[in-house]
Amino acid sequence: MTEIKAMLLTEVSDKSILEKQGLIYQKKFNGIRALIHVKGGKVVGIRNRSNNPILYCFPELKDLELPYKVAILDAEICVFKNGKSVFYGGIDQRRSKPSDKVLKEHPATIVVFDALRVDGEILIHTPYHKRHEFLTKIQESDRIKVAKNFDNGVELWKEVESKNLEGVVIKEPDAPYEFARSKRFLKLKNYKMVDVQVDQTEQNEKGTKIYGKVEIEGQEINVEAQLAGVFGVENGSIQKVKYLDIVGDRLIQPTKVKGQVS
Repeated sequence: MTEIKAMLLTEVSDKSILEKQGLIYQKKFNGIRALIHVKGGKVVGIRNRSNNPILYCFPELKDLELPYKVAILDAEICVFKNGKSVFYGGIDQRRSKPSDKVLKEHPATIVVFDALRVDGEILIHTPYHKRHEFLTKIQESDRIKVAKNFDNGVELWKEVESKNLEGVVIKEPDAPYEFARSKRFLKLKNYKMVDVQVDQTEQNEKGTKIYGKVEIEGQEINVEAQLAGVFGVENGSIQKVKYLDIVGDRLIQPTKVKGQVS
């Protein structure tokens, strides 16, 4: 029997894909990838990307009412702060059995974007646009949302940039569900660029870890970034680094921009 596991996305960096017609564009959410198992209209199991059971981390989701007798749904479990899915200080607080305080301060929301099975139908060979139609039966609430489809990638990216969201997911409408990394489901992350002056370096087998500081919008930010495959970086040199976000005084997911020579 084939192991059921979440389909992974292929990351791209070329924004020209946002101009293509006939594709489905969705907002990318920052949370915990999960396969949601439904029986009798209730969430009876949640498995993460490593196929570990994690429903005990999200007891509030047991109260959801879903319009399916039996279903397997693909989703991202998120914690939203001011309308934005937040990892640090958000979903990272939901990795164990929660206290009442955690449940109150970091409530979880399921964002559903795919269906592998609904009642008697196995959907993995069904085109994505038809799989997504099964999700329209879900009654949305604070605890569950359905990923919205957009047909204009350029306009969606403008919103992603203006609200500093995670990025965009690009899907071919007729793509099947694959238990592997798909080249027909792509992700484009909302990276920002910054030039960092290196104060300290540490050589390792993977390359060089750099430490430095940079000022972004008047705030001094500490930078600690692994430059994969890069050796011999000198103190005082300038390295172009891309990052996803800023939390406190640190960059999130900083990494060297490919193709840059310093």
